Amino acid sequence: MPTYYGYFRVSRDSQDTRNQRLGILEYANRNGFAPLVEVSDTASRSLPWQERLLGDLLMEQAQSGDVVLASELTRIAGSPMQAFSILEVAGKRGITIIITKMGLKLDSSLNGQIQAAMFGIASMIEVEFIRARTREGLQRAAADGRIGGRRKGSIGKLKLDGKRAEVGELHELGLTAPKLAKRFGVTEKTMRKFLKRHFPKPTPQPPA
Repeated sequence: MPTYYGYFRVSRDSQDTRNQRLGILEYANRNGFAPLVEVSDTASRSLPWQERLLGDLLMEQAQSGDVVLASELTRIAGSPMQAFSILEVAGKRGITIIITKMGLKLDSSLNGQIQAAMFGIASMIEVEFIRARTREGLQRAAADGRIGGRRKGSIGKLKLDGKRAEVGELHELGLTAPKLAKRFGVTEKTMRKFLKRHFPKPTPQPPA
C-alpha cells in the first residue's frame, strides 16, 4: 500500500499552515488518500529544496508508489527550474506529486511530464511579459516627466498588510495583479495599490 504525505511550507515561524492543511485534508479525504502523514516545513522557497524537509521526504522518506500532496506549486518550488529538478527526482524514485488547488498530478508518466513542462514554460512566459510591460510603463512615465515612488501622504494601512510575505512570494513568481486580487479576495485596485506600496518598481536611471 502506498503512503500518502501532506507537505506544508511557510517562510517564517510567525506564519501557520492552517489554510494549506485544510485544503490538502479536504482533497485527501475526497480522493481516498488516507491516512495522511503530515510534513510541516518552515523555510524560504529561495532555499534549495534539497536543504528543506522536502529534500528528506523525496530523497529518503518516501518510496516508489508513494504520493506527496502540496497545496500549490509555489509551496514546493521557487522557480520553474527548481520545479523541474523536484519532478525529475520524484519521477526517478516513482513518487507522485499532486498539486491540490490545481488538481495537477505530476508523475513519471508522459502526461505528467508534459503538464510540468507546460506549467513551467507558461510561468516563464508570464514573467517575461510582466517585465516587458514594466519596462514600457517606466519608459512612458519617464517620457511624461513623472517620478516613480509613493506620493507624500499615501501611507496608511491596507487590508493585505498582514499577508505581505505570501503576496510577495506569489508576486515574485510572476502572478499578475488581477490573479493576486482574485486569490486574496480583494479588488484589483486594492491589489495594485498594495503592490505599489510594498513592491515598488525601480525608477529608470538616466543614460550615462
